[in-house]
Amino acid sequence: MTSTTAQVSLYPLRQASLSRAIDEAVQILQSYDLNIEPGTMSTLVAGDDVVIFAALQDTFHHLSELGDVVMVAAFSNACPIPARREKSITYTAIGHVENEFDEPAAPDKIRSAESRIALDPTLAEGLKGLEPGQKVLVLFDFHLARGFNLLQHPRGDESRSRRGVFALRSPNRPNAIGVSEVDLLAIEGNVLRVRGLDAIHGTPVLDLKPA
Repeated sequence: MTSTTAQVSLYPLRQASLSRAIDEAVQILQSYDLNIEPGTMSTLVAGDDVVIFAALQDTFHHLSELGDVVMVAAFSNACPIPARREKSITYTAIGHVENEFDEPAAPDKIRSAESRIALDPTLAEGLKGLEPGQKVLVLFDFHLARGFNLLQHPRGDESRSRRGVFALRSPNRPNAIGVSEVDLLAIEGNVLRVRGLDAIHGTPVLDLKPA
């Protein structure tokens, strides 16, 4: 066996959520005895070459069952091996957003429209106690965001002075997590009808909390 480092990139095709396939891929890789260094554009995987090839084959076969996917991998026996992380954090979406916005739009326009949160049916019992008329916090993944700058123009308007990312609601941030306080209009089985959500169609939902 040879110590090897692989740089792996995944591109789910024609799927409503990109994060599901990528999150599941990372989980599979982490189940093997390998050093894993996730990144915004690709993931570094280091260890014995036999284990790496087995892990990547397992990952590709699993992702193929979810839908169309492209996996790109580059291998080297001369790259520095990334340090093993003490702890990795992985989230699994509990549902997704459904609305008329397939592409990013003005936040005010999106928030004024009604959206639906389709929860995983196996989690529907967790909605007990929520009532229409409540304010609910929705945490979600900015699944289309790529990279970030610590200083950004608010809403991309270069006529406005740049501010720190933590003073903005920009989707381009160190951890691409969004949060909206919404009005709960109705609960229909595992579906919540809400208004005030700043997320487009297909956005993975991470959590719900009473405001």
